[in-house]
Amino acid sequence: MHRDAWRGPPDDILGHPVPIEQFVVRTDDTVVALQHVLAFREGCCFTLQSAVRRGSLDEAAWRALTDRQATRGFPPEPTDIDLKFGVRFPDGSKASTVGDVHQGWTNPAARPEVPRLVDAGSGFSSDDRYYQSEQRLWLWPLPPPGPFEFIIEWRKMGIGATATTIDGRAIVRSAQRARPYWP
Repeated sequence: MHRDAWRGPPDDILGHPVPIEQFVVRTDDTVVALQHVLAFREGCCFTLQSAVRRGSLDEAAWRALTDRQATRGFPPEPTDIDLKFGVRFPDGSKASTVGDVHQGWTNPAARPEVPRLVDAGSGFSSDDRYYQSEQRLWLWPLPPPGPFEFIIEWRKMGIGATATTIDGRAIVRSAQRARPYWP
């Protein structure tokens, strides 16, 4: 068992992929797609693709958007410029990347409430007309074995809370196929 599985994906396990390949949002200028999930025994890692065309945004608004996405999490208080993510399960439990402050970062013995959704790394490129990123999000623990909602919100781009349904059963099954690097 990964000691602090709630913090992020294990670094010595080969996760098993679950193809999702769904557009969560697709507008004239913005795309957010859920590419796939890597399933591990204690959680899963979503891989998302985002792309934005500048369109009618002026230079200041474009720079604010791309600079904010490049420094996601600093400052920690989310704004309408931020792309926000969440999950909602049939039992009503939910997790979000908004307000990810947990005392366990300073007190390793403390464990957060479940479920938990945290940033697990990202990369991006941009120029004066186009922004593109790949982002990973860690969900701990595994979702329940049934349908659940993956939700995004990006108010700056005119996108209110938008959900897509994900098959939790496929993720749970794939988690059993995750393998440690070393025996």
